[in-house]
Parts: sequence; structure tokens; C-alpha cells
Amino acid sequence: MIRFAGAMAALVLMALPLVAAETRTFEAANGAVEIPADPQRIVSLHDLSITLPLVEFGGVDKIAGSHGRVDDAGEPYIRTVNTLYGVDYDNSDIEFVGIFNEIDLEKIALLEPDLIIGRAGNDDKLLENLNKIAPTVLIDVVGLDYFGRMHAVADAANLTDEYDRRLALYQQQIAESRRLVPDAADISVSIIQPWPKDGYINGSRTYYALSQVLDDIGFAKPKVIADITDASGDAEFSPEFLPELDADFAFSTYEIASSEQASPQLIREAFEALIPGFCDIVHFCRNHQLVILPRSPIYASSFRSLEIANDSVLTHIAGREFVPFAQN
Repeated sequence: MIRFAGAMAALVLMALPLVAAETRTFEAANGAVEIPADPQRIVSLHDLSITLPLVEFGGVDKIAGSHGRVDDAGEPYIRTVNTLYGVDYDNSDIEFVGIFNEIDLEKIALLEPDLIIGRAGNDDKLLENLNKIAPTVLIDVVGLDYFGRMHAVADAANLTDEYDRRLALYQQQIAESRRLVPDAADISVSIIQPWPKDGYINGSRTYYALSQVLDDIGFAKPKVIADITDASGDAEFSPEFLPELDADFAFSTYEIASSEQASPQLIREAFEALIPGFCDIVHFCRNHQLVILPRSPIYASSFRSLEIANDSVLTHIAGREFVPFAQN
């Protein structure tokens, strides 16, 4: 539910910021938008893909408000930003503006932003009202690749210098990873997640930082995952498709914020509940080549997430002996 009371018009008039001394045209998914050349009060409509890179590129003081999540105790938090960079609502000047589908427009107006950054396909329905508050740009999270999305956020916030520095460092790290795993193209890696209550296994062609690192190093994918065409990069597979998801290695993740998936052991139990005897059926589990990582650090748009994913992949694959998967 979007809270947008009749008093909104009056609030907007009160909250409109002064015209910036300098503006520029930003090409967003919602067209050419005139934005401040150096915005100082940004509202982010997504924690992982917008707030996180803003913080990472040195823009925490520019963020007036951010979308977030609410834990089981009803307390809001900024997912992954709090764990990677120690920044949350309770220790910064960032104000909570709502969760998915419950963005508080009145709160945003009172924050007097000079720029609002959202996501095309997710925030389009808010655009008309957001534009009454401040210039609003929507990032094309589907059309842009991993780095294109981060660069768009950095560009809108006038933080591209730090983006460029982090990109160059990441490229050096990946070059070293390719040296350490020269035969990556001959090693298949599957990214899968069990959902026993829903009766399927989720296979991912794209999985934020983890899949980006695997692709950049040059690992192969099982054909059914490589052939996923959905824009989300995900597909649901019934249990009988498990052999098609087999590979040299498989990565799955656990999430401490989810009581049902809060540890590696619970992920293994979820696989077993979905497919009894799971670990005897697939090569990667039978040969101890199933890797279960914490989800939040690698399921995000961040160079720090890429570094963590890269270190995790090297730790579990590079320089070790493993049993190759021979597909029948």
C-alpha cells in the first residue's frame, strides 16, 4: 500500500528543495532527466542495488533516505549495507522510507531530497508522484549489466571517480583469478537453491556478485542453466530435473535473516526434504563439491560483494584436487 494522503500537495510545496546552482541532463530509463550536478540529499528506493553502491562509493553523507527491510522484531534495517559497511538507520542520518510496495511518499517529501533514484520496472507506478517531490531517475536494472547498473548509480550521484577506482582493482583481481584457474572453461558450476515448501529447485544463470565472478573467471554452466532466458536470470526446476543441474561444483546460499534457511545445515536439509537421498544422487554433493555460502554478501551490487565472491570461489576451487563430473 502506498501512503499518499490528501495533504501530499501541501507537503510537496513545503519540501521542494531550492533549485541547484548547477544541473545536468541524466539519461535514465524514464528518459532525459535534469538533475543536480552534485546531489546532496538522495533518496534511494532499493537497498541492495542503489543504497549499497552509494555507500561503497563514498556517498553515505549524500543519502537522506533509503528503502529497507524489517526484521522479525519489527525493526527496519538496510540489508547488506549493515553487514558489509556497518551503516544502518540507527548509526547514520539515513531515514527509513519503507519496504517493497510500501514506500512512504510523505516521508520522502519531508526529507527534502534533491534527487530520487529508483528502479525501472519496480518504481514506475510511483514516478508521477515522485517527480512532484524531486527529480527522479529510474535505473534500467534489466537492460544494464552488473557493472552498468552500478555505474549508473555512481553517475547519478556524482561518484564515478570511486567507481572507476574500484573497477580497476576488481579487474586486477579477476586477472589473477584467471591465472590461478587457467582451466576454468573446463569446470562446470551450478548455482541452485532448494525450496521444498514450493516443491522446486531454483537455478540461477545470474546471481549478482557470485555469478558475475564465475562468468568473469570463465567457468562453464550446466546447459539448462545457461539456457535460462527469463530476464530475472532464474528458473524453477522440478526435482526430477536435478540430474540436469549436476556439475563439477555447485553453489547454494543460506540467509541468516530467514529462520528456514539460516545455516548451511538447513540448506542441506532442505535439499534432502525436496529430494530424499539428494547427496547420493548428484556428483557435486557425493564428492563434497557442494559449497554453501552466506547469501547477503554475494547477492548484491557491490565491488566488496565481488571481492567476497571471488575469494570464496578461489578458496573452494583454485589449486585443489577434485573429482571431475562426467555427464552421461
